[in-house]
Amino acid sequence: MVNQRKKQLGQILIDAGKINNEQLEEALAYKQDRGIYLGKAIIELGLVTEKEMVQTLGDQLKLPYLDLLNYEIQTEALEKIDETTALKQKIMPLFMIDNTLTVAIADPLNIDVIDDLMDKTGMEVNLILATESDIEQAIDLYYSAARYISNTGGRTDKSARIISKEIGEETEIIEAVNLLFNEAIKMGASDIHIEPREKDLRIRFRVDGVLQQYYTIPKSSVAPMISRIKILADMDIAESRVPQDGRFSHEIGGRKVDVRASTFPAAQGEKVVLRILDETRGRIELHKLGFSDETLKLWREIIRYPNGIILVAGPTGSGKTTTLYATINLVNTVEVNIMTIEDPIEYQLENINQAQVNARAGLTFSTALRSMLRQDPDILMVGEMRDVETIEIAVRAALTGHLVFSTIHTNDAASTFIRLRDMGLDPFLISSSVRAVLAQRLIRLLCPRCKMEIEITDAVLKSIGGDKEFAGKLYKATGCAHCKNSGYHGRAGVYELLIPTDEIADMINKHATAAEIKNLAEKNGMVSLTTAALTLVYKGQTSVEEMVRITVA
Repeated sequence: MVNQRKKQLGQILIDAGKINNEQLEEALAYKQDRGIYLGKAIIELGLVTEKEMVQTLGDQLKLPYLDLLNYEIQTEALEKIDETTALKQKIMPLFMIDNTLTVAIADPLNIDVIDDLMDKTGMEVNLILATESDIEQAIDLYYSAARYISNTGGRTDKSARIISKEIGEETEIIEAVNLLFNEAIKMGASDIHIEPREKDLRIRFRVDGVLQQYYTIPKSSVAPMISRIKILADMDIAESRVPQDGRFSHEIGGRKVDVRASTFPAAQGEKVVLRILDETRGRIELHKLGFSDETLKLWREIIRYPNGIILVAGPTGSGKTTTLYATINLVNTVEVNIMTIEDPIEYQLENINQAQVNARAGLTFSTALRSMLRQDPDILMVGEMRDVETIEIAVRAALTGHLVFSTIHTNDAASTFIRLRDMGLDPFLISSSVRAVLAQRLIRLLCPRCKMEIEITDAVLKSIGGDKEFAGKLYKATGCAHCKNSGYHGRAGVYELLIPTDEIADMINKHATAAEIKNLAEKNGMVSLTTAALTLVYKGQTSVEEMVRITVA
């Protein structure tokens, strides 16, 4: 029976034109070596994506395909199959009608699983197809909810209601929010977006810089969830007409994670964004951020300068603060006094004097920086160069023997000099004080388990400005259980380091354009953001689409 099922699966894919006989033999050998089922072997080899697999099976077997993560699961159905069985068999119960149980399954040809389900439940079983990664995520989500209710003495008949049903009782509200945070942290999310809509509430996580929809809850459950978050963040729960900000800590696995909360009164209700500030990210070592060997060598030399301004440039969410923290940690020794002014303090740094902007109390970047200069500092870190007063004080500090680190919102390194000039700073002061500008972006890395090779055409190479003589391999994102079906897993920085030479300083003084400064810097050996990203494409670490996404303004 098992051998016949394997032959049947392979034949279905061959008949559909998805694989050929040689690829089937390759997959059978791969399956034998790794002790996995044939469908998983075909997916891991990159011959067919998860979604292509289930849709092809659905077409051939006349079974419907379901986007499982956008589906509301029935509580009673969840209780018919225990978590161990669901995980082992890669199935997810969906709903019951009379004596029929409908389940999502990735491998509908596994007759043994279906027979076992019928024996265990005493019910007829209907099948709906879903990808294995969606099934695994749904199992993790819904059975985690059940464990929370069980652990707090709640009734198991409400387990799934934490996420997709009514949230009303206080315990359920608390556990629903805890589950929300735990799942976001587990997935490596940087932000949680809670967005009221006309009929429900949408929950999205920002993972690797991109928002992904996670689940929805009914409209009637919106108020208790938002109220719970407001209580945690010490906000006014009775006020929904104006934006509010707050902060709190969440404990997971014996460690505390800071959460920064922000509400905004939108048309359908208050939108809430939660920024997850995991201190482990603030302790990333500089060499693990994605620098090329040559850029890292130059950066290590620059940050040891005795004075001057060193800027990290890029848009919001490009990793500037992480780079600054990793840099500050590297120069943090007992011999130097390091002081920072931030808005807000994202991570606590050991043995560094950190302060946070407090506009209500009159503590701005400029007033704080002015006071810090009276604290005998060696190194100063200013969270952002926002206004001309802050910049002028930073320049004065740099010219009087201090080393100043800061960030600025510009698209590339050369544009930074123009931005400073446009803000009212004298070009001579810019050229005299700025020692280096590091522009950066965060680029998603292809999932190594499911990336798929693409055909290299002249059009593809032209779209990225690539070398027509390139003889390597290029890959695209597909999606698997390992990467939550996104096709990407993790991120790395791409960097453009501009160190002004005397010639560039002269161009700044003469009001040269950003393009002119950039051209000269590249002639002097600067690696542009585009070139740095292209290098990762050539290495097979990211896709053409991802390179275009982060480098095209």
